[in-house]
Amino acid sequence: MRRNRPSIFRGIVTGIAAGIAATLVMDQFQKLTTAGQRAIERQKKLADHESPWQIAHEQAQKEQEQAEQEDSTEIVARRIAKATGTHLPREDKKKAGRAVHYAFGTLMGIVYAVSAEAVPEVTTGAGTAFGTLLFLSADEVAVPAFQLSSTPTETHPFDHLQHWASHVVYGGSLEIVRNLITRLM
Repeated sequence: MRRNRPSIFRGIVTGIAAGIAATLVMDQFQKLTTAGQRAIERQKKLADHESPWQIAHEQAQKEQEQAEQEDSTEIVARRIAKATGTHLPREDKKKAGRAVHYAFGTLMGIVYAVSAEAVPEVTTGAGTAFGTLLFLSADEVAVPAFQLSSTPTETHPFDHLQHWASHVVYGGSLEIVRNLITRLM
């Protein structure tokens, strides 16, 4: 049975599990919103009477360009490899970027869960306030400051909204999983 006393160990254990689960949910949410945005763009082009073949060709080109462009986690993975004196092959860059993303998501899950043990008010908004704070501090400040992405003023407003929503989903998922595991401990 759970004691009412804060437990750093319980926070670490729940944070690891919640961080991994919330990162997975966040990834799926991002894939869903990206697919939705692409579908909207295709519908707009069809309404403008563009050829379906032309639309498919343009979409394939856009996806190719995006695949060749490094995202922030891939840049971090490449920098880590370089700092350790190794080379990160191009074919491993996506996997290494995913590992960085999940490591960061897990670390933030630990921060959240340990903080929730010590200061229950951290769970305000069922984790969504934490997700918003993480979005503002990481996506809007740290990532551009470390030159891992373009500046916030150079980023399309839809991308800001999508990233914020993804972090709200992450924070909410963190709290759901943390709360569930805490009740079981």
